[in-house]
Amino acid sequence: MIFNPIYALTNELFRELSRRATGKLLTESQVQTLTKSIVGKYFLDWLPTPQKEVEAENRISNARIHITEATKIIFDLREDLEKQAKQLDLLAKEITEKKQIAERYGTLAQVHKDVLDAFKIEMEETIRKELSAQAEKGKRVRIAVSIISGAFTLVMGAALGAAIQIYLDPIVKPLLSQPSQNQPLPK
Repeated sequence: MIFNPIYALTNELFRELSRRATGKLLTESQVQTLTKSIVGKYFLDWLPTPQKEVEAENRISNARIHITEATKIIFDLREDLEKQAKQLDLLAKEITEKKQIAERYGTLAQVHKDVLDAFKIEMEETIRKELSAQAEKGKRVRIAVSIISGAFTLVMGAALGAAIQIYLDPIVKPLLSQPSQNQPLPK
């Protein structure tokens, strides 16, 4: 029994020396014993059970599937947006070009507006004079042709009327002398 305290003291001394020599404060078995009791006592509710592990794995796999699908959708949306952006860039470029052309023609029209107005007035006056001159030039000939054609039409109308009267007169008179069903017979 005397050796027990000496044995315990030496054992404790060797432990302390081995700790200092290896740099470990506790032995491997002491660390495992401590961690088992601490983890079991305080963190047991937080650690997953086999059923919770299966559910967690299912949620993780579902999340991965959803992330993959969302990535595909985002990629498709990005492609569509890039196409639309390119189309909008082309439209903006066309609009800019057409705007520049319109401004150029507007500037030309503004610069030449006074010249164009003067030219238009001069052309209108020249055309009016020419038309008046041509109307006066052929006026007597038109009047003569109009009188001749009117007289010819009157003469032809009278001749045609007389010819029709001469031709139809013998045919119409005998028909009038015959009694009709509506007229009574003479006595």
